[in-house]
Amino acid sequence: MDKRLKKLLQPGHQFYFIVFLLFALACAYISVPFAVAGVVVDALLFLLYQYRERTRRRDIIRYMQTVTLSIDSATHPSITRFPMPTAIAQAATGEIVWTNDAFCEATGHFDSALNEKLTDLAPEFETHWLVEGKAQYPGEVRIGKNIFWVFGNLLASGEDHAGETLMLIYLVPCTELIELRDAYMRSRPVVAIISIDNYEELMKDATDSEKSSILADIDKKISEWTKESRALLRKYDRDKYVFVLEENDFAKLQQKKFSVLESVRQIQSRAGVLATLSIGIGKDGESYEENWRNAGVALDMALSRGGDQAVIKTRYNFDFFGGLSKELEKRTKVKSRVVANALVQLIRDSSSVMIMGHKMSDMDAFGAAVGMACAVRHRDKPVHIVINQERNMAHDLINKITAVPEYQDILISPDDAMVRCDFNTLLIVVDTNRPDYVESQPLLESINKVAVIDHHRRAANYIENFALNLHEPYASSTCELVSEMLQYMVPTSEVMKAEAECMLAGIYLDTKGFTVKTGVRTFEAAAYLKRVGADMSEVMKLFQCSFDEYIARQRIIAGARDCGDGIVLAVTKDQVDRVTAAKAADSLLGINGVRSSIVVFPSGDDVLVSARSDGTVNVQLIMEYLGGGGNHSSAGAQIMHGSVREVEVDALSAIQRYQQDEQNND
Repeated sequence: MDKRLKKLLQPGHQFYFIVFLLFALACAYISVPFAVAGVVVDALLFLLYQYRERTRRRDIIRYMQTVTLSIDSATHPSITRFPMPTAIAQAATGEIVWTNDAFCEATGHFDSALNEKLTDLAPEFETHWLVEGKAQYPGEVRIGKNIFWVFGNLLASGEDHAGETLMLIYLVPCTELIELRDAYMRSRPVVAIISIDNYEELMKDATDSEKSSILADIDKKISEWTKESRALLRKYDRDKYVFVLEENDFAKLQQKKFSVLESVRQIQSRAGVLATLSIGIGKDGESYEENWRNAGVALDMALSRGGDQAVIKTRYNFDFFGGLSKELEKRTKVKSRVVANALVQLIRDSSSVMIMGHKMSDMDAFGAAVGMACAVRHRDKPVHIVINQERNMAHDLINKITAVPEYQDILISPDDAMVRCDFNTLLIVVDTNRPDYVESQPLLESINKVAVIDHHRRAANYIENFALNLHEPYASSTCELVSEMLQYMVPTSEVMKAEAECMLAGIYLDTKGFTVKTGVRTFEAAAYLKRVGADMSEVMKLFQCSFDEYIARQRIIAGARDCGDGIVLAVTKDQVDRVTAAKAADSLLGINGVRSSIVVFPSGDDVLVSARSDGTVNVQLIMEYLGGGGNHSSAGAQIMHGSVREVEVDALSAIQRYQQDEQNND
C-alpha cells in the first residue's frame, strides 16, 4: 500500500490526472457542462498518457533488442535474453523502465520493479560512478537479503528519446562470498601485550603476602575483562601478559574503551600507589608475527605517553584510548646514566655534532641544546646549535649565551647546517620527538645518526630511525633530563655559569616556577645546576616582560570564559606573540578553581593554541584532538590558515570531548 500510494502521489504520474479530475468535478457547482467537459478532457489526456507510455516502452524494448553482447560474434544473443539480472533506468532520476526476468527474480520484485527507482530497492545506491566513467559500483549493494556487485554503463538514447540518458546495470550475486569475507574479517587475529606500568612501585616495601595479593587482584581483573572473549590469555613475565583474540571479540572490548584500565586502577598498594596498565595492540597484520611486532610498538608508544592507556597499531596508524592519569615519576637514574655513556660513545665516533630543537624554540629547547653543547665541547668535537635566530621564543637566553666567547660561532641557521654536515655527523634532537616539529626536517632526513632527548608524550608520528633515544614523559623538562646526563658526562668544574643558568631557565619555564609537574629529580637537577654556579636572580630576569606585553596578557585574561570542570578558554583576535599567549595561559592557572587554561590567538596567517594544566587535566589529549601535541601539563597546536572563530569552535568541541571521556572514567 505504501508503494502504491507513493506512486500515486509521485509528480509526473497519475497524480496530475487525479487533481485535474477533482478540479473538473468541483466545477459542477458552477456549471455542469464545464464539469462534463473537464472530465472528458481529463479522460482523453489520461488515455494519451497511457498510449505514450506504452509506445515509449515498446521503443525502449526495440532499442534494447538492437544492443548485443560481443561475447560471441557468431550468435550475438540479445540483451533481452541475457541470463544476468539486468535493468535499464533513467540516469537522471533512477526510475526503472525495463528489467529482465532474472532481475525480478534476484531482487524479489516481480510486479513492482517497473516505475520504481533504484533507490527504492537499495537506498544507498548512487549513480555518480557512471558519470565518472567507471564500469563498477564502488562497493556492494544490498537488496533485501541478497548482496550484489553492480556493473553498468550509460546508453546513448535512440531517436525517439533524444535528450533522455539511460543507464544499463547488471547485478552479480555475491551474497555467499561477502558473508564469507565478513566472517573471515571477524575472525582475523589480534595480538595484545598487557603490561603493569608501575610494577616496581607497587612491590616496593611490600611483604611477600602483599605482593601476592596485589598480583592476584590484577590477574583477577584482567581475567574478568577477557572471560567473555574466545581468547588466549597467558602471563609470560612477572608484569606482562600476552592476549590473542579475534577481531569480532576485540571490537566489543574496544567499544567499551578497554574498561580494564579503570578497574585495575582501583587496586592500591599499602604505600598508596595505584596500579595502572598499558596495553599495546597489533592488528591488520598479514601474520601473527607482524601483529606481535605492532603490539610491541604500540606498547612502547603507550609507555612513552605516560602509561595507563591502550594503543592500537594498525598497518597505517595509531589509535589511543585512555591516558587521562598523570605520569608516575621514576626515581632511579640508571637509564640516564646508561644513555649518557652511550651518547658519549656516539660523540666520540662522530666527525661533528649538530644539536637541534623544535620550531620556535623556547627556553627549554634552547637550554637543553646548550647543555648538550657543553658535553660535546668537553669531548673536543666540533659542535653547532641549529636554530632560527629570528623566529624563536628564547631571544634573551640567546643573547645571554652568545655573549660567552665559547659560543660566538656555535649558533647556525638550518641552511648553514645542511652545508656543514657530512655522513659521519651526529644530530641530537632535543625537546621534541616529532619529525614535523623539528627546526629543520630536511636536516633530520639528511643525517644518519640521530639521538633524541625529549619529555613530551609521544605522538602518532615520531622520529623512528634513531641511534639513541631518551624519552621520559614523567620529567618536568628536557633540561632536567640533560642536567642528569651532564653529571655523568662532564666534570662539575667544566660547566660554565651561563650554561647552567640556561638549563635552569628551561626547568623554571616548564615547571611554572617549580609549581607544576615537579618531582624529587626536578629539584635534584636544579640543585646540581645551582652547585655549578647558576644564579636564580639572573634566571628570573629572563622572565621579565615589557609594559606592552603585560597589557596584552591582561587583555587575553579578561576575555577568558569558564567551560566547566575547571577549564577556561581565552580567545583573542589581536595578533600576539607566543610568549605573551603562553604567559597568559600560565597566569590563568593562578585563579582559584582553574585546573586548565587554553588560549586561542592568531599569529601571522595561522591560528595557534596554547594550553596549560596544573597536572589534573591532560591538555595533551585536548590538543591532539586539534592536531597538536605536547605533554600532560603543557601542550599546543597550530592550525594552518584557519580563522579564529573556527578554531574556537573546534577547541570547545575538544574540551567537551575530553570532559566526556573524563566523566566516563570516573
